[in-house]
Amino acid sequence: MTVLADATLETTVGEIEFRRGGSGGAVPVVYLHSAQGEGESLAMLEELADTYDVVAPVFPGFGASAGLDAIDDIEDASFHLLDVLDRLDFDQVDLLGLSLGGWMAAELATRWPERVRRLVLINAVGLYVEGQPITEIFGRPLDELAGELYADPDHPVAQMMRAMAEAETDLGAIPFDLLRPVIQSQAATAKLGWKPYLHNPKLRGRLGRISAPTLVVHGRRDGIVPRAHAEAYVAGIADARLAELDAAAHMATLERPADIAALVRRQLQT
Repeated sequence: MTVLADATLETTVGEIEFRRGGSGGAVPVVYLHSAQGEGESLAMLEELADTYDVVAPVFPGFGASAGLDAIDDIEDASFHLLDVLDRLDFDQVDLLGLSLGGWMAAELATRWPERVRRLVLINAVGLYVEGQPITEIFGRPLDELAGELYADPDHPVAQMMRAMAEAETDLGAIPFDLLRPVIQSQAATAKLGWKPYLHNPKLRGRLGRISAPTLVVHGRRDGIVPRAHAEAYVAGIADARLAELDAAAHMATLERPADIAALVRRQLQT
């Protein structure tokens, strides 16, 4: 598999990190990460980079990416992502995103549909569905969240989250380098999705503006985003398709990288 290399990019809000690797394909493949900030050594992206030019920007507030102070809401986030595409000289991209990244991908595709050739939304937040709320993620015990994020209790990240939960009464027992990304990601996500909670009330009515062939992926064991949200995305986007994954929860790109990569490949070839 092709390993993505680390790089930096100066944007209007500050310098951000991004990862890039591979070559080929009609247009670049851009991956927008979730509130977990995944991307480094992500097997799904490495598989795609064997045949595509893959780019994974790190959103401000995650990792070493600067500029979160200049971003107040999802509209600011959308313009930041547009700036990233412009500075990378990407006229059009194949866009995929997980959870928070899926929301950002949908927002970008409604505002500038001509910039998105193909769209893949994986366990995306961003919508409000009556009676089907997105599970609360802020201030939750990490061991509880682990069971909602990962179908496999033995996944390394799920194990790490449970270990951190066991040590939370003694913060000195948790190395700060391990704790810092969790605090950073929670703060950055809250900046965009605290109120209203992880959705844009206007997005559902704008989904019809998306012109890219769209695949909506739902992990059957997702404990964060109910299936009804995937169905709402499919209903709102013309000719969108729904794909469901068994033995996958919210962090499907980490749990089922080969399956996600295969779904993305098929979508990009349509």
